[in-house]
Amino acid sequence: MAILRRLEKLRRLLRWRLSPPGGLPVWWHVGRPNFGDDINPSFFGRVHGGRVRFAADRARPHVLGAGSILAHATTASVVCGSGFLEPPQGRLVAAEIVAVRGELSARAVNVAGDVLLGDPLVLVDAFVAPSPKCHRFGFVPHVTSVGRWRRLAGRDGHIIDPAWDPWRTIAAIAACEVVFSQSLHGLIVADALGIPNVWIAPAAEMRGGRFKFDDYFSTLERGKPSIPENRDLFAAPAAFDAEAGRYRFSKPNYLAALAAACERVARG
Repeated sequence: MAILRRLEKLRRLLRWRLSPPGGLPVWWHVGRPNFGDDINPSFFGRVHGGRVRFAADRARPHVLGAGSILAHATTASVVCGSGFLEPPQGRLVAAEIVAVRGELSARAVNVAGDVLLGDPLVLVDAFVAPSPKCHRFGFVPHVTSVGRWRRLAGRDGHIIDPAWDPWRTIAAIAACEVVFSQSLHGLIVADALGIPNVWIAPAAEMRGGRFKFDDYFSTLERGKPSIPENRDLFAAPAAFDAEAGRYRFSKPNYLAALAAACERVARG
């Protein structure tokens, strides 16, 4: 299984590295399929209104996109909402910081003033039409927890796999009345779409623990409590209180700032 995952990662990396020249250069994490990473090219394509390519040469100007990738910034990166996975070691280098995911990331790199706060996917509602609800409850595991959640949920639990095509995953979240998520971007999308949700605490194998979650929660009007991963989530989901978080900054201003940054990078 590990060999197959490495081969799939290599296939996907080569696919993006061999993308045609031209278009907006964006860098994101290409690992195992995960919609919070894989959405970058199509998301920034919509923000920019043009074609996107993978920034294979990171010595040239490029957008650093959504995900816990801020530690990978270079002196040519234009940071557009990236965050840290865990408290960083050392000093961040970047050509420009337009936005970071939250207050913890901003504090870690000692930025303030005109730097915006928010994960780029807080803006996903600008690109997704309202959806009829097909499921009362949806469950979004972390990408490492999918198999375990399927076993816990049984045949009746509606598991939304973060390895699906990104917009399919988002559409599946949009079709739920309530979302339970261990995936950070599962929570972000549910909040952006106004869907009540419950945060499932990070599993032991999730590197960074709650750091990236608290980073994102700092951009909401209030944080979220977590509940542990267990069978009760699937046996009696109605017993848990769910709430949609509210982003506390201006979404139109954030979208305009990202679009302007993309235009500057595209012009080179």
